[in-house]
Amino acid sequence: MSDLQVVLVTPEKTLFDRPVESVRLPLFDGSAGFYPGRSPLVGRLGVGELQLRLEGGKSESLFIDGGFVQVKGSVVSVLTNAAVAAESVSLETAKSDLAALNAGRVGPEDADYAAHLHRSAQARARITLASRK
Repeated sequence: MSDLQVVLVTPEKTLFDRPVESVRLPLFDGSAGFYPGRSPLVGRLGVGELQLRLEGGKSESLFIDGGFVQVKGSVVSVLTNAAVAAESVSLETAKSDLAALNAGRVGPEDADYAAHLHRSAQARARITLASRK
């Protein structure tokens, strides 16, 4: 039995609350993996793949869209804006979204540019995830 518990929560509901062997997730400035015995941490999540190594060698992957992670004791709490099972991510849709973003115009405000960068990061991360299926 694993000593690491992962709790994955979106604004709508708790999607995952089970023991795992390890978890790997995107941070805003890279990625991090957690195993039992990890020292406490609070971090800002990025956009990308959340990988869960389940007991018995199985694994699950989800696309997550930012948020926060807290590691405290044996519990890894992941609070994210959105999470989608990797199988649900469409490569064609992600490529189409990125092409539309690249062809479109960005508004003059800083917020417009930040939103454009975030949507581009989402599309690229979905392309990466869907390409591995």
